[in-house]
Amino acid sequence: MIPKPIGSRTEEPGPLLAAQRLRLGIWTPSSPAPALFPRRAGRARRHAEAAGFDLEFAPSYAGLDRAGAASPEQLADELHAMVSSGQVDAVMAASGGWTVSLVIPHLDWDLLRRSGVCLIGYSDVSSLLWAAHAEGVPAIHGPMLVSEFGHPSGPFEIDVHSLRAALSGAPMVLESPGNFTDDNPWWDRDDDRAPVMRPASLWRSLRPGRAVGPVLAGCLIGVAGLFGTPWMPQTAGHVVMLEDSDIGPDRFIALLTQWRQTGRLNDLAGLVIGRRGRPQAAASGYTNFDDALDQLLVGTSYPVVADVDFGHTEPQWSIRLGWTMTMETAPPMLRLDPPRTPDE
Repeated sequence: MIPKPIGSRTEEPGPLLAAQRLRLGIWTPSSPAPALFPRRAGRARRHAEAAGFDLEFAPSYAGLDRAGAASPEQLADELHAMVSSGQVDAVMAASGGWTVSLVIPHLDWDLLRRSGVCLIGYSDVSSLLWAAHAEGVPAIHGPMLVSEFGHPSGPFEIDVHSLRAALSGAPMVLESPGNFTDDNPWWDRDDDRAPVMRPASLWRSLRPGRAVGPVLAGCLIGVAGLFGTPWMPQTAGHVVMLEDSDIGPDRFIALLTQWRQTGRLNDLAGLVIGRRGRPQAAASGYTNFDDALDQLLVGTSYPVVADVDFGHTEPQWSIRLGWTMTMETAPPMLRLDPPRTPDE
């Protein structure tokens, strides 16, 4: 078991010494980023290997088929083959995008469950992770190959160490990293420099309290497509972590109204809002996300913490879905522990 990772107060990307090597299957269930951005994809592979990961690539890793890398049926078959091979410790998505939901109906959940192989990703891949969690398949909301390992300066230390902890079963105390970035230069054209870092505010308590419960972390936009499907997991009694990027408070309201109108905002144990990447203004000029959230949470009383580092800003903490999160607000603190077995 590795030591619990604690974020550097001056967190920067950079080369990491290879620790115990893990073998990751690399799969492209959404955007065909490796085909579209081959230079960044090659750089990502080198940085991942230097960080202690051996990589095995699905056949369509760098493919192009309509909006994706391959047909949904082929992508599902490739995942089945990877987890059945006994050769990978986990399967990481190459990048996010918009089309992973096409793959979900073609997955053999019994096979994935029996394999015990963990799925890793975020952004629209969140919908796959939540479906996997609902089906009893291990999943981690965490970094992806091309996006997080493809920086010219390499991956962030928190990204790598917290991913290793989530895979190994080590507990984690999460904290603000000191510096962060939501810089996203166009890949293979403008990304020959390290991301521009900015001071990271400390996490903010929007409503006081303490919560303990299983955690669900995901992209607010990505998981919206699960409503009304058999793969939307239970959220009652959970600490739910939601993040977004490139939206204004008007869209934020629209997305969370879906949660409110289905009753899913009523019975959470706690709510964590991610550090917002590239926030926009509504057409009216309204920019107050806190005010928008406050309106939607009328009638509820659970604790709320905001500006937590996961998802579309970096560095990002890896969150193992279903682990036990202890959440406190004075000051804001998040701790992740593997769930206890019945005999513990």
